[in-house]
Amino acid sequence: MKGNNSSKKRWATTILMTGIILTGMMPAGSIVKAVSRDDSVISTQEPSQLTNDTKSGFEKITEDVDAQKAKEDSSIVTNKETTVTEDKNVPVVKDDTTKTKEDSSIAKVNKATAVKAKAAVSVTGYTGPTTRVINTDWDTSTDYANSSASAYVSPSGVQGRDDEPVLYFGNSAFAFQPSSLTNNKAYDRTTNASSWVYTTDTTKNPDPKKYYGIIINNAIPADRGYAVGLSSPTISTIESAVGRRPSASNKINGYHLYKNKAGTGFKAIMYDTVYKLSYTFEEMYDANGGLYSYFSITNSDTSSQSIGAVEGVDTYVDNDAVPVNSLGPGNGFKMVGTAHTLNFSLRDPNTNAKLGGWTNYTAGNINSTRSYPKKLLNVANVGQYFNGGVSGTGMENYAAGTNIGIYDIKDPTKTLTGINNSDRDSGFVIKTNSKMLAPGETLTNGSYLSYKEVTPSVPPVATVTSPTINAYADQKDALTIKGKVSDVDSTKGRIKLTYEDGSMSSMSDNKYDTTTVGKSIDYSAAIDVSKLKVGSNKIIVAAVDENDFEQDTPVTVTVNLFKLGATPIMQTIKTGETVSTDESKLVTNITIMNSNRHTLTVDSKNPSGKPLNNKVPGFYIQDMTLTDITTSPKEVVNIPVPVNVTDDNTVVDKDSAVYAHSFSTTSDAISGLTNKAALDAFILKNSEAKGWMIATGNESKVSVESTTLTTTSGGDQTATITNANGKKITITITIAGGLKIAAAPDAMNYGATDGVMLPYSSENFNLQRQDNSTAKVSISNMGKQGWNLSAKVSKDLTSGSNTLTGVLEYIDKNNVVTDLDSGGVIVGSGKTETAQDVTWDAKQGIIVNLNGSNASLKAGKYVGEIEWTLTDAP
Repeated sequence: MKGNNSSKKRWATTILMTGIILTGMMPAGSIVKAVSRDDSVISTQEPSQLTNDTKSGFEKITEDVDAQKAKEDSSIVTNKETTVTEDKNVPVVKDDTTKTKEDSSIAKVNKATAVKAKAAVSVTGYTGPTTRVINTDWDTSTDYANSSASAYVSPSGVQGRDDEPVLYFGNSAFAFQPSSLTNNKAYDRTTNASSWVYTTDTTKNPDPKKYYGIIINNAIPADRGYAVGLSSPTISTIESAVGRRPSASNKINGYHLYKNKAGTGFKAIMYDTVYKLSYTFEEMYDANGGLYSYFSITNSDTSSQSIGAVEGVDTYVDNDAVPVNSLGPGNGFKMVGTAHTLNFSLRDPNTNAKLGGWTNYTAGNINSTRSYPKKLLNVANVGQYFNGGVSGTGMENYAAGTNIGIYDIKDPTKTLTGINNSDRDSGFVIKTNSKMLAPGETLTNGSYLSYKEVTPSVPPVATVTSPTINAYADQKDALTIKGKVSDVDSTKGRIKLTYEDGSMSSMSDNKYDTTTVGKSIDYSAAIDVSKLKVGSNKIIVAAVDENDFEQDTPVTVTVNLFKLGATPIMQTIKTGETVSTDESKLVTNITIMNSNRHTLTVDSKNPSGKPLNNKVPGFYIQDMTLTDITTSPKEVVNIPVPVNVTDDNTVVDKDSAVYAHSFSTTSDAISGLTNKAALDAFILKNSEAKGWMIATGNESKVSVESTTLTTTSGGDQTATITNANGKKITITITIAGGLKIAAAPDAMNYGATDGVMLPYSSENFNLQRQDNSTAKVSISNMGKQGWNLSAKVSKDLTSGSNTLTGVLEYIDKNNVVTDLDSGGVIVGSGKTETAQDVTWDAKQGIIVNLNGSNASLKAGKYVGEIEWTLTDAP
């Protein structure tokens, strides 16, 4: 049996093949065969610079200089811990070709002297620095490194102007070394005087001359030291290691020298293959003729190094016998001549910003053999300049106005007692003590050198219209600071915004131009919403003029940033119920600018994709739309409210739910389930079992923990179903019916073994069944329901072209005879037994009745079919 057609209440039938052999002898035996019929309908380094490149680092740098420098110029570290940040205490350069005061401003550098790169860098070529010190447009089309020709930069960007300083470099005497504050005109101290000091007595070598060296682990290497005009002992500076042209012997490669397009500054770069360091030198004039100088050292090794910097300067201020005065602790000093004063400052004269890493300095007579602090000692060892050796202190802590040199400040022509004329050679040494530089980390040192006093600018002033801003993150118009700005001695500038995380607005943003000095104009500064958090935010607002002079007393704006939203409240309803419309029961913790003017409505589009179905237990989302109707356009947000629908077939705890319902089946449906896995799958499918987490709707997988159901079960059985979180439910499985023909005889034979002789008699006679014990039909009735078994001829007895009809009959226990050719005849019934065989006595049941006078009786082997049909009965 394969299934039950529940609409007909009829079970599939068994068809029996019945055979009779007729000969001239006795009736032959018959053959019956049973068959079945089913009535159911069911960093940063370029890859080309790696060590496996066949070309050396220098060859690659020389070959690809333009591309490398463009990359280097624009390299900005973005790591939060290492990013160079804009600060009011550092100067800035703005690049322009209009030759105005703006041309010669100086770029910002970090207060910190070391800037971290993101990763270790290759050691095969120039790297760094990790931030641009001077922000200008460098002209890399012309490289002055290998040229003996002279080149100049000046505050105006041109040469030959009267009474204007010129920075002179690229000459035959110094292939790298720039010579500061000289001019391409032959000024003479007596016949062609200038407000600038340009030349020495010979009018050939420009002054002051500067020399650079490095400090490695608190010692100065002889091949990378510094010298101030000495011939003995011999000390190799970085510049002398370079020479006019790079060579393999000096171990410094990739030397390049560029001017900026404005003609106001220069940059030199090189890579030290011995110490695995990259050097960057940048100098630029401002409009006052002052010179900003930066010396940067980048660790290009793959391991950390202890690196410091040192610079020696040979000065000439009207003569070589000048007193030296302190500018104040840590600020620098000045050398006072008869007609000029050389100001050497570690701070920007406009903004008082610290320019870089120089920490110690000593000035005075460079040739004296007397001890510190009244005079300088031999330059062969920087330790002799500073109290305590290489890492010691100098004159940097002297009070402003203190004479820290060797000459009488009241009479510069007089030397102090014991000082000989041979001591008349002034200079100074500055240094930065060693710092541990990680791979890719940069040490930057900056200073400002001028022969003119600079009058500080008056800072601009910005006010704000509203000190408090309430807005949502997408309200760009509202997230704008507005106010007025004015400046008594300038017209151009920007509004700088400083956020709570210390970051600042870009230098190119929020520009203003009053067009008229002292005029007050409106400004508008956009707020970067990515710098804000939900809640209260403080933003410091300050005006910064074109000279990078910043507002003394900035103003603070409080931005209350709102993110429209609410916390949904989980709902639990029974099937057929509806979700509450009471807002207080649906959401809590509403974040909104104006809670008194908002709406909360059902979103019928259900963007969460789990629309509520209150007829079926499970997890759903009822999407709500929260709207702030005070904004224009209205601020709208979706609030997904979780809904758990349950019924009596659902078991729920605080974390999870499990659902399964009882169901009915048949013995036929379970009889083919041959193992436990198949039975479990059958139970889960038919009970529609499912489990879920009540807060999220995530699946909590269900399984059958135990069951009494087997493949031969009947009546009511149980199954316990559990979810992955251990929540259980027990259901009932009702096995309906279970009524089927379990077995039927494969064959029924009639008559004698050798057959039946014809004609035998004109009378009727019955042929009895052979092997009567096997002539039975077995009924399975697990449901113990009433049933009837009927039989009929489904295929006539035939032998070749001969057919016998009306010979198969059924004789009941009362000997009532019924012709099976006329239709189905009930041959058995039952009700209470789970298994029952339908059997007959030898002379009852299905027999063959032969009429001796029947002319159709002809010799042959006759075979036919009997169809058994099992049906429900009361």
